[in-house]
Amino acid sequence: MLAKNDVGHSHSESTGLHYHRHAVRSVLDFVQDLIVVGLCVGLFVAMVIKLVHLGQLLLRGTDFSPVVADIMFILVLMELFRLLLIYLEEHRISVATMVEVGIVATLREVLLRGALEVHWLQMLVLCAFILTLGVVLRYAGVRTLQAGEPD
Repeated sequence: MLAKNDVGHSHSESTGLHYHRHAVRSVLDFVQDLIVVGLCVGLFVAMVIKLVHLGQLLLRGTDFSPVVADIMFILVLMELFRLLLIYLEEHRISVATMVEVGIVATLREVLLRGALEVHWLQMLVLCAFILTLGVVLRYAGVRTLQAGEPD
């Protein structure tokens, strides 16, 4: 017959395993945060480069289309930067911000090509895509409470 202490893990072994898992998770979270900070720095550098390029375009008195393209691209970069900052603060991905990036990026591509240059079927698909993103944006944070959940 087995003694009581021979069966299962002791309390100290399970506590050590829990501590080890917590330590590994902390290290992985830290590494992930470093990656996100690196992405933030890269986006910031890209925004500065685009701003310099935009300034050069304005000084040359260039066509309106490249100016709008650069401004829209900077807006996309700003939204991505905001998405990464939200992740660093809350350690979650903001669906609403991702959808906003998708909408702005899609509109930027349509504006760059010119609405009259896009085939009507492709424009129909783009409209459906933007409407779908709009619905997701509207209802991204809305969820119904299940029985027993706190308000």
